[in-house]
Amino acid sequence: MLALPNIIDTAVIDELRDGLWGLLDRSFAIRKDAPGTWYQNQDISDGTYQGYRLSGMNHVMRDLQSSGLLDPVLTTIQEQFAAIFGADRWEPLDKWYSLLTFPSSKGDWNVPHNRWHSDEPIIVGDSEPWSVFTFVFLDSVERETGPTVAVTGSHRRGEPLAERDGIFDARQIHAFANVNSGLIDNPEGAKMLTVGALLDGLAAGDDWFADLKTDGPARPRIDRLIDRGTTQGGVTSRVVEFTGEPGDVILFDPRCLHSSSPNVSADPRQVLRIDLRRLVS
Repeated sequence: MLALPNIIDTAVIDELRDGLWGLLDRSFAIRKDAPGTWYQNQDISDGTYQGYRLSGMNHVMRDLQSSGLLDPVLTTIQEQFAAIFGADRWEPLDKWYSLLTFPSSKGDWNVPHNRWHSDEPIIVGDSEPWSVFTFVFLDSVERETGPTVAVTGSHRRGEPLAERDGIFDARQIHAFANVNSGLIDNPEGAKMLTVGALLDGLAAGDDWFADLKTDGPARPRIDRLIDRGTTQGGVTSRVVEFTGEPGDVILFDPRCLHSSSPNVSADPRQVLRIDLRRLVS
C-alpha cells in the first residue's frame, strides 16, 4: 500500500462528489442528506457483507465518466504513476468503481473475520502485480466509517507458498487477460498460487493468519491483528486500514489479502477505484 495524501485538488473533489450524489438521486432517489432514502432501493445488499453497498452502479459510473468530472482525477493519477514507476509502464482500464458504503452496524468497529481475499494470483518468477488498484477518497474515511483493510506483506509471504504449492492452469491465466495481456509468454508453464489459496496456506503455517479468519471481541483482535502483527521469514504482516481525507489516493497491490469492514458511523462513505494495468516493458 502506498498513500499519496492530498494530491487531488479540493475543488475537483467537491465537484466530483456533488456530481456523483446528483446521479444517485436521479437514478435511485438516494440523497446524502436524507438518511430515510438510503435503504429504499432494492439493489442494496441486506448487510451480509457488514456494509450496505449499492449495486447497479455501472450506469452511474459510466455517466460520471461521460460528464468529464473524472478526467482531472485520472490525469493526476497517471502523472503520479509516471513519477513513481516510470513513464509508459502503466495504463488505466476503462472502468471506474464506486465503493459507496452506507452505515450498516452499531457498536464497536472490529477487524473483519470473513471476506478476506486477493484479486490476482501470485506468479512464480514475477515480482510485480498485473494491475494496481487506485483508491480515490471523496469523503473523510476513518475507522468507524468502514475502510477497506489489507494485510501488509501477505503477497510476499505467499511467494514461497507459490513455489511449494503452486499449480499450472492456463485457464486461470487467460481469465485475467484484461490485465495480463502480453505479460505471460507461456501461460501453460506459469506456476501460480491461485487467489483462493493464499489465506488458507498462510493460516496453516502461522496462527496469526488463522486468527484473522476467526471471529472474536473487537479489542483483542485490534491489538493482535492491527497493533502487533506477525513476522516470519523476515516479512512483517499486520492489518492496515485505508483511511484518508478527500483528495487522498492510495495505491494497492491486489495480490495482498484484503477485505471490506463495517461502517459503524452515522454517515455514508464515498471512495472511488480505478485499476491501472502493467504494460509490457
